[in-house]
Amino acid sequence: MISVLVAAMMLLGPRQDVENPQFKYWSGCKPGSWVKMKMEMEVGGNKSEGEMSYKLLELKDDVAVVEVSGKMKAGAQEFPIPAQKQEIKAKEPADKVKIEKEGDEVIEVAGKKLKCHWYEFTTKNGDQTSKSKAWLSMDVPGGITKGEMGLPNSDKPMIMTAVEWEKK
Repeated sequence: MISVLVAAMMLLGPRQDVENPQFKYWSGCKPGSWVKMKMEMEVGGNKSEGEMSYKLLELKDDVAVVEVSGKMKAGAQEFPIPAQKQEIKAKEPADKVKIEKEGDEVIEVAGKKLKCHWYEFTTKNGDQTSKSKAWLSMDVPGGITKGEMGLPNSDKPMIMTAVEWEKK
């Protein structure tokens, strides 16, 4: 689910290939850097929560390889999310994302005040349009410190927050 947000963060407009902000934030880290994100969402009146971990395995000039794993909990049931490798390219095609606003803000995450650059954006997936907001900081591996992502069939966004990290 976070990968949906990250894909949406190829934020920059109608050019063929654009700088991928997620690569920029991982490229300031060394392999072994990681971040753990807490997620909360409600769809169709059903609440669920989860935890996702992202660990940088390899960094090249044009790609970062990140291992993604986690778990989701819905009611009393917990579901593991097996580890998968994700390639984050330095440049990606830009499409289906419209930046509405952006700015800078200091927010508190995991008991730390972090200087963040935030984006409010709209993404399209087929017939559905979602509004989201993401706060990014160079202090956190991968950049995402907090995100609010619009979900289909829900009046409430999915909330993601960095809870722990180590930048090497």
